[in-house]
Amino acid sequence: MFGYVIANLSTLSEEEKARYQAVYCGLCQELKQRYGQASRLCLTYDLTFYVLLASSLQEPAEESGPNHCIMHPGGGRSFTRNCCTTYAAHLTVALAYHKCLDDWRDDQSLKARTSAAVLKGAYRKAQQAIPAQCAAIEQAMARITQLEGAGAATPPDAAAHEFGLLLGQLFAANQGFWESDMQQLGYHLGRFVYLMDAAVDYEDDRASGNYNPLVYAEFQPCEMQTLLAGIAGQAARVFERLPLVQDAHLMRSVLYSGVWQQFNKLYAPKESPEARD
Repeated sequence: MFGYVIANLSTLSEEEKARYQAVYCGLCQELKQRYGQASRLCLTYDLTFYVLLASSLQEPAEESGPNHCIMHPGGGRSFTRNCCTTYAAHLTVALAYHKCLDDWRDDQSLKARTSAAVLKGAYRKAQQAIPAQCAAIEQAMARITQLEGAGAATPPDAAAHEFGLLLGQLFAANQGFWESDMQQLGYHLGRFVYLMDAAVDYEDDRASGNYNPLVYAEFQPCEMQTLLAGIAGQAARVFERLPLVQDAHLMRSVLYSGVWQQFNKLYAPKESPEARD
């Protein structure tokens, strides 16, 4: 994913901030244990939201303890992880690898090409751990690449729709009774993330000529805000249907304001366009 599905820390208590950091550190530890040190470079808070969400639904047993991290030698941090963390670690590697490939195709970025080469072995391990999901990612990214390659001939929401379908499938895996709602939540969140990325990159893509559906549609910031708020609202409505108790307020800080933080920095709206029921 792209680094948009993050909590608004200003809305959280100190206890919630510690919980959020512990789940994030648990995902970092899981990556190191299963995929080696290099895999920690693709760690983001996006899949931390998934861990919180799936854990709140499934309530699995958790492992917690002090976190000894070379990045934070001063200590004072802890980690929390469970079976949902393991799945999120596999997804982190798979999605990061394909994002590097996508960045290489788009910009011929040497950094992206090098990162993809570094992650190639880890991705092969992820293919063994979650083969169906990796196949789905490959197929979806191929369709998105084809749609983006068609430029203005592609309907503005087509690629976002494909990414939404993918994220819905990834969220729904192994969710049992909540499979349908998790699929819908993932779908709306995936569409939002794709179009939010287009909004944040709007000026750069307009200057470079890289594919951007909002540039082709000649959207203005206020129109982008309205579009994104509608999609965020759809995701929030599905979220509120789920029987979530643990970390519910923390997750609301992600969906209702955290996802808007980069947009607000760029376009500084007078009022926060938070998703509402």
